[in-house]
Amino acid sequence: MRGHARLLALGFAAMGAAVCAPMGGVALAQGASPEPRVSTEPVALRVSDTGERDAAVTGDLRLPESSRERLPAVLILHGSAGIDGRGASYARVLHDAGIATLEIDMFQGRGRPATTRLNLPHVYGSLAFLARHPRIDPARIGVMGFSWGGILALVTTSESISQENAIERTRFAAHLGVYPVCWSHRAILAGRAYAYAPQTYARVTGRPVHLLAGDRDDYDEPEDCRRFLDELPATVRPHFALTVYPGATHGWDGVAGGAYHDVGARAGRGGIVDVVADPDIASRSRAFAVEFFRRHLLVD
Repeated sequence: MRGHARLLALGFAAMGAAVCAPMGGVALAQGASPEPRVSTEPVALRVSDTGERDAAVTGDLRLPESSRERLPAVLILHGSAGIDGRGASYARVLHDAGIATLEIDMFQGRGRPATTRLNLPHVYGSLAFLARHPRIDPARIGVMGFSWGGILALVTTSESISQENAIERTRFAAHLGVYPVCWSHRAILAGRAYAYAPQTYARVTGRPVHLLAGDRDDYDEPEDCRRFLDELPATVRPHFALTVYPGATHGWDGVAGGAYHDVGARAGRGGIVDVVADPDIASRSRAFAVEFFRRHLLVD
């Protein structure tokens, strides 16, 4: 998948002015602020050059009520399990800040592909869709992702990846990777990643990048995320920053914990990944996401 992504067909069906009511219909406590009015537009687009037959993307574009003519937006990329509620929890707090969101289903029931590279056309096709939308400011579109999606949120900082895949030279304005499997990015830098060239991070778009990681993440060895930043070229490193949550496992912001086996665990050696849902850390990481995108997308 080395060719430029081409948008073959793109459309969205507006479902009127569907407004999200408070969850469960529970009455607001006296003095509490009402949830922002959010209209929802189902999105369906089809992309080519993915290496997959009839590859498509679906999702929901959610537009918070705002006096702004054009809104900033964040593209949300799910993890290996697909859309599972994590993205929605971040979307809600982003809406509170006046930021639109589009969470896309990259897998469409096919499961995780062999490499994140196969999802690049889905990501850049969605970026092009947002940039063309009449309510979205094309210069203020960020991207965030979890695990598999976090890898994509980071590799899209690459200028060579962007040149190869972006439509109409559009770039993301800010990147947030949530537990983005840092050993895989170190493998790219070391020339050990078969799907990405060692020069992937030699030049970046220059937009701000932040990683959120846990020090008990079973995908990485201790300090892998810090080492990735340290190993970046000196000219690239200033664009990247890292926050590590002590005691956090992979998937700390999920609704439930558990354990599963993944060939990508333990720095690619494979093994069991323990997941402990931590509401406190999840609240902190959601607050961080809001502040990060507010700072980089809402600046007038």
